[in-house]
Amino acid sequence: MIKRWIAVALLMGVGLSARPGQADIEEQAAREPAPAESLSLESAVSEALAKSEELAATRDRIAAAEASVKPAKALPDPRISLALSNVPVGGLDLDRTPMTGVELGIEQMVPASSKRRHKGEARSIEAEALRARLDDMRAALVRQVKKAYYDIQQLDDSLAIALQNKALAEDLLETAEARYATGRGLQQDVFRAQVRLSRMVDAVVSLRERRAAAATRLNRLLYRPAAQAVPKLPRLEQTKVDLAAADGDMVQRHPRVREARLRVDQAGVRERLAAAGTRPDWTVGFKYRIRDDVPMDPVRGEDFWSASVGMTLPWVYRRDTVDQEVKAAAARQEASQADLAALVNELSARIEELKVDVGRFDEQIALVETGLLPQSEGALASSRAAYATGRLEFLAVIDNQLNLYNLQLDWVRLVAERERHLAELEYLISGPLVATPEGPEGRQS
Repeated sequence: MIKRWIAVALLMGVGLSARPGQADIEEQAAREPAPAESLSLESAVSEALAKSEELAATRDRIAAAEASVKPAKALPDPRISLALSNVPVGGLDLDRTPMTGVELGIEQMVPASSKRRHKGEARSIEAEALRARLDDMRAALVRQVKKAYYDIQQLDDSLAIALQNKALAEDLLETAEARYATGRGLQQDVFRAQVRLSRMVDAVVSLRERRAAAATRLNRLLYRPAAQAVPKLPRLEQTKVDLAAADGDMVQRHPRVREARLRVDQAGVRERLAAAGTRPDWTVGFKYRIRDDVPMDPVRGEDFWSASVGMTLPWVYRRDTVDQEVKAAAARQEASQADLAALVNELSARIEELKVDVGRFDEQIALVETGLLPQSEGALASSRAAYATGRLEFLAVIDNQLNLYNLQLDWVRLVAERERHLAELEYLISGPLVATPEGPEGRQS
């Protein structure tokens, strides 16, 4: 009888708590080497934005587009010429006839002002569209960093839970071995405990490998060496936000929508530019002829000058071509408008889907926290006590411990998935979500 109560005391006293609390996490963290640095989500986002070569390349494209606006509106280069005019065949004498001379000329083509204006507008809109694309790339990068960060947080918390359950499996194995050594337990119980411990070891190894892969993904976003160690991140917390504040109309300010709207405007400018193809281009010129004084020259070698004005006749040969260009430009504008409408519809629907998903995650998290976890913890505690007194088989203890382990992992997974959905929602509404008055809170999982 005394030995039985000693076994009960040992079984109830050894191992970690079924629910991995903050003290357990800190104890486990104390066993791990202390990280050389810390990495908050805000600092990771700032580092990614500062180091991103993709953002730098887009900024260079914006600078190039801005620099091309003025050249697009400028006149073509003037043309200058030097000619020997009316030189008689048989020699290069310039003083044999009054018509001979050295002629200097300059000519300037002047396209229709509307063409130059529309070209400048198209280039200016291109620069604005690239700015909108830059904003979208920044927001998308923030979303990527957040998701990668939450992935590592999930794996860190899952690893801590796995290590605690591994320690619990070791304690259960010791208890099964002790009962078997005293003749009150079965060898099969020892085998089951060994199998359970082996699976927990495999889970720890797998989580560490997945954590290394997730750290590589985050390092890529931060432009760090792929193998650089990422310190243990802060624990996951369930951020409380006001989902009602996220409205589908917010997509109107999304950078992708802004860029699509600018593309519609750009297509309209190009349609007007194509329509301006029927307007003639002008050419003005001036020539100055230097002459020698020759016999019988009525003006005694006086220099000559001449001026000219010319124009193209686009409606003679290009009328049908211009009509087709206008038709093509109009079709491209309609396509851009359809793309804009489709994008707004897609993003608006995605916002509502994410809100539904986050609400579903909230319900599932609440169910796990207030119902399933407490019940599973109680079942494990009672099964351990019953096994210690010989009133329950060891298999039931293993099942209850596995159920609790899976529920603990489910809570971490649900919170991480919820935070990833919130990051996606913030990307779609182009800004942070409004926090509820009670602020962020989380479960000590």
